[in-house]
Amino acid sequence: MKNLTIIFTLTVATVFFGCNKSSVDKSQLVNPILGDISYESKFGHKPDAKTNNELRIKTHLEYVENLLRNKDVSELSTDLQTKRKQLLGLLHDYWTKGLFPKNYDYTNQRKPCFIDKDGTICAVGYLVEQTTSRQAANDINSKHKYDELLAINNQTVDNWVLTSGLTKEECAMIQPTYGPTPVNSYNYISPAYGISSSIIGGLNLSLNTVNGIQIGKGTTNKTVPIIGLITGAGQIALGSASFPKDMNNWGTNYTNESQKTLSMVNIGLGTTTMILSAWNLITNRKPKDKLTTWNIYGFPTQDNNTKVAFSFKRRF
Repeated sequence: MKNLTIIFTLTVATVFFGCNKSSVDKSQLVNPILGDISYESKFGHKPDAKTNNELRIKTHLEYVENLLRNKDVSELSTDLQTKRKQLLGLLHDYWTKGLFPKNYDYTNQRKPCFIDKDGTICAVGYLVEQTTSRQAANDINSKHKYDELLAINNQTVDNWVLTSGLTKEECAMIQPTYGPTPVNSYNYISPAYGISSSIIGGLNLSLNTVNGIQIGKGTTNKTVPIIGLITGAGQIALGSASFPKDMNNWGTNYTNESQKTLSMVNIGLGTTTMILSAWNLITNRKPKDKLTTWNIYGFPTQDNNTKVAFSFKRRF
């Protein structure tokens, strides 16, 4: 009877997703085999982009644990039945703790993640770790970090599955996908950074105007372009030093958009000031006096003939 229930559930899920494949974005499902049937069964509606990611994962793992516990496995040996029961107990411990890896690298789709960059391990990885070793889990992660379990062709994985009391498909049913790490933006500019940016930005705008006038009219005054090179470099340094780094807090990325924008303006305006100042220096510099001059010219003689002369001067 239990087997019939399992088969019926999987059949309904297969038919449901088959009939709606045109409207279901598979890259957003919590599991490629079961889809989001766990969430729909518990809450009566589909999850959406605003649904808490941890809630979806926990709901899925709870659902698949119960699904696998209710399956008739009398055909398995006593040893495999014992190992299967042990693994499902470990799975229960895992999802009730609620510590799941993060998908840091795929911004527009859900992906499995064996072990994330913080060292947090996935459900199947946890089962491997607890029954073999962390090193075995790390070895799998080094080759198949974001791979779906059914697509993994790895002897270590296959050997572990054979002695686990679970099938590879059942392990794939356990393996959840993880949504992109959310990025929250906030806006804050410290008074010191805001004031210093305003002062040096206003100064460089004025210098750019003067540089433009001098380039157009021509001048030998080097004061403005030299000051512009200094203040331009200073504004670039100010923007670069104050460019904010994204922060991660409990799996959520935070970025300071206002300070990031101001820093980019500082870098851009500083670069413009340096370019105009350098151009002003190069195009309007005073030409050097020639130390050596020569000339060839003609002159008339007394008998009305024309002679050619060559002159050469060297100043010391």
